[in-house]
Amino acid sequence: MVSGLKRLSVLLALCVAVWPISGHAAPVTVVNAGFEDTSGQAVFNEFTFGTPTGWVQYDPNSIIVGSGNGPDVFLGTLEPNGTDFFNATAPQGNKVAIMFNRGASTGAGEFGLTQTLGDTLQANTRYELAVEVGNIASGTAQNAEFFNLDGFPGYRIELLAGGVVIGQDNNTLGGLIPEGEFLTSVFTVDVGAAHAQLGQSLGIRLVNLNQLTGLPSLPDLEVDFDDVHLDATAISAPGSVALFSLVLGVLVIRQRQQSLCQWRNL
Repeated sequence: MVSGLKRLSVLLALCVAVWPISGHAAPVTVVNAGFEDTSGQAVFNEFTFGTPTGWVQYDPNSIIVGSGNGPDVFLGTLEPNGTDFFNATAPQGNKVAIMFNRGASTGAGEFGLTQTLGDTLQANTRYELAVEVGNIASGTAQNAEFFNLDGFPGYRIELLAGGVVIGQDNNTLGGLIPEGEFLTSVFTVDVGAAHAQLGQSLGIRLVNLNQLTGLPSLPDLEVDFDDVHLDATAISAPGSVALFSLVLGVLVIRQRQQSLCQWRNL
């Protein structure tokens, strides 16, 4: 009977090895995920202006001029000092991405940044995308110019595959982020054995919705982002857990039958 239990233990161990429930999370490379690389951007006090390295413009309404250095829409970075604009320094590193629009462009349509990643969409994988989202407060810049940034225009964060949205956070934190603070947006996408976009390049899109809902007419508005982090974790193929349970049940029944026969032969 002891040898039978040993055989059962070995078989169970083999089942666990063959049918794992999930694997370890592995980070997917995102270029300039913390927006610390400001090469090629115009420096203006605590700001830089221009499309951040590794990212490209998302501009479905054609409201961005050139590289995103104004005159109405600005892309770039801010280095929070913990007193003006934000109540603390950047969540990760020193800089955060800015998507700023002057009053003239407010309500003209959404805009932002997107990046196509080097990894492709894989089967039986859970993707978790986490991004810090900031609600910038009114403040005085180093050049003594005051910016009235009360209000939040809304945001959207998308996970793409082959340019197609496969998961998103559509402003779920929009009414929850205090002025001058960041909150973390996190969502997951489970990809099974079959998906229309398998093998297609993954992508990330960060969007300022630029909406006027509940806000005064034509304010200056901005959304800030930082610490873009994507993890991929292998998960069980559909049916593998059920198969594991079936095999486990069969092994237990066989072991009980063998034990009963041994007892009767005593």
